[in-house]
Amino acid sequence: MTQCLETKRTLSGNTERYQCELVSLQDGFGILRYVTDQHYDIAGFRLSPGDETLALYWANAPYTLYIWHRKTQGDRAYYFNIADSVVLTPREFTWRDLAVDILITPKNEPIILDEHELPADLDRGLADHITRSKEHILANYQDLIKEAEQLLAFFKKHNSAG
Repeated sequence: MTQCLETKRTLSGNTERYQCELVSLQDGFGILRYVTDQHYDIAGFRLSPGDETLALYWANAPYTLYIWHRKTQGDRAYYFNIADSVVLTPREFTWRDLAVDILITPKNEPIILDEHELPADLDRGLADHITRSKEHILANYQDLIKEAEQLLAFFKKHNSAG
């Protein structure tokens, strides 16, 4: 697969970069794949080396969505990153991480993360955007996950047919 850089900018001005595989990019929607090379613990959900992330990006959505597949447990979790400024090109996916994340556990429980990272002097318009996005995800996460899984199934079927 083709390599693609994920570049994430944070509200604090930091930049993080990850080398990923480009799975798909078309019409303002893209998928990257990343295989974990270390242990992570996200609110009690543990990822181990070899676990897979499929990261979904929409140019016009107020979030990105990581789907984490754990090989040994055979389950998955969904991690919504509230975001803006998503730009997708074949060589690089860039986006701004707006700090607040929502983890949907394998038990279908939503956990809101990192609200404490929001700066006290955050622009009112951006704060409203984050609040609306969080409320949208919490009200619709089951449908958003179902749509994401349908997109992945379609992509898998389409690629295996060729």
